[in-house]
Amino acid sequence: MKGVIFTELVGFMEEIAGVVFADQVLMEADLPHGGAYSAVGSYPSAEALSLVTIASEKSGIPAGELCDQYGRYLFDRFNVLFPDIMKLYATVDALLDHVGPHIHEEVRVLYPGAQPPSVTTQHDGDVMTVTYESHRPMAHIAHGLIARSIEHYGDPRRLEWEANDEGTRATFTLRHPA
Repeated sequence: MKGVIFTELVGFMEEIAGVVFADQVLMEADLPHGGAYSAVGSYPSAEALSLVTIASEKSGIPAGELCDQYGRYLFDRFNVLFPDIMKLYATVDALLDHVGPHIHEEVRVLYPGAQPPSVTTQHDGDVMTVTYESHRPMAHIAHGLIARSIEHYGDPRRLEWEANDEGTRATFTLRHPA
């Protein structure tokens, strides 16, 4: 996984529970590099899962909820870190339609060997369906990213979702309330 995901995860832990908490999680994870992540580096996804598991145990917040909160945090950080890219999209539909074919493709070009998740979209009138597939169990992060993007763009649709038990596949549906 790309280092920016790790550096932002550490920042998220610092924001929700403080620097001491984040340091304790990193120490308890007993990482080979001590948790000194570089935004441009690449790291095993198992390290992120370990950090979330430890943070969940220490905070008492379920791991899925932590990942959802992190996804929301990450969306806001993407607006700070990549404003030129984020400004290209005027609606949640425009953004989500371009995650797979454009944004994740750019990641693959910039970082050969990167394996971002597959994100595809379908439209049926004003209903949008987003399918997430990954070898990593991070559907809750995707949920948080999508939920925050809906809020960010002021989209009135509600978000429904179903994920497999492993969190590697999810279907997100944006539709107007009945």
